[in-house]
Amino acid sequence: MSVILAFVIIAAACSMITIKNLVGYSDFGPVIKNSVIALVVIGWFGAPILYFVGKYDLVTDMTYTSLHQIFYCMLAFMFILFICLMLRDIFWFILFRLLKLFDKASWEWDPNNSDKLNKANLTVIVLSFVICIYAAWQANKLPYVEELDFYSDKIKNNVKIVQISDLHISRTTSKDRIKSIVDQVNALSPDAIVLTGDTIGDSINKINSLLDELRELSAPYGIYAIMGDHEYYNNVYDAKKAFEQRGITFLFNGGATIKVANIFIAGIPDYSTMAERINLWRTIYKSKKENYRVLLSHSPLIVDALSKELFDIVLSGRTHGGQFFPVHWFVQKLNHYLAGTYKVNDIDLFVSRGAGTLGPNMRLLAPADIAVINLHAKQ
Repeated sequence: MSVILAFVIIAAACSMITIKNLVGYSDFGPVIKNSVIALVVIGWFGAPILYFVGKYDLVTDMTYTSLHQIFYCMLAFMFILFICLMLRDIFWFILFRLLKLFDKASWEWDPNNSDKLNKANLTVIVLSFVICIYAAWQANKLPYVEELDFYSDKIKNNVKIVQISDLHISRTTSKDRIKSIVDQVNALSPDAIVLTGDTIGDSINKINSLLDELRELSAPYGIYAIMGDHEYYNNVYDAKKAFEQRGITFLFNGGATIKVANIFIAGIPDYSTMAERINLWRTIYKSKKENYRVLLSHSPLIVDALSKELFDIVLSGRTHGGQFFPVHWFVQKLNHYLAGTYKVNDIDLFVSRGAGTLGPNMRLLAPADIAVINLHAKQ
């Protein structure tokens, strides 16, 4: 409830500032002003309202999918528009102050010049629209394949693990999109595949046919999944059953050994929603001290509580790499680790930007990824 209240307060403030910027200083008629006000308010509040509409099945799935695309695109546009307006105003006021300082200021450059302001607003609107188109194109591309190499004398034979994170499969997800990602992963010839949380982004009964596409994933040493916060929101026990029905091993304080390589793959509950259920000693109970231990944890924050004696590498997701600039800064503050590789407590950590999206189907300066984790026997 506190998160919802915080969003309402922020959205209300952003709406008022945007409306003031766009029509507050102009001589537009009431029709244009009221239309702008309505669009801005719908843009900021339509998507959150739609969340509850979908949660309680107040409309058909087809209607929900259409409204989801419209309202979340509007929310993304309003967010980018707000950022662009703020940046424009900051630079404009700085420039005007500098011109006044050198006695070069004129009405032509005055931020209070309504004609100039209207033209500047139009420019910012067009720019925001172009940015949104680019972000949508980025999100709909196939994920970038990131290859990483790690070496250890504990590893007996080389193993290729392909990591898929944050697919967020929901009723608005295209079946062709999932199929394309599955084909992309299989083409990498993985020895093992790991799904590091938030694979599921909707009620299981809404996405069963979409989840069936995961049956086509293929890896000789197994396919493993863990929970993320969205598996928790959509009933983690239903998620476990859904994975196992499709031949995917669900790891919940447990693991499996790839004997030919001396590698132990372990998975834990989500750190952000079920931290009290995490039992690291139970997780590694079936492993041996000499195993190279891989931990699958949706949240990268767990790495701060680990030691080298427990795990050699942690594979995480959750952050989406920020997904939508400039949210990156906020996401990094919350999760400490944004995306890519880190070394923490002498443990290797990789944080995936994920293969799907949350909310608007857009990505800005945070391209989707699939990771190829090459584990090499040190010569």
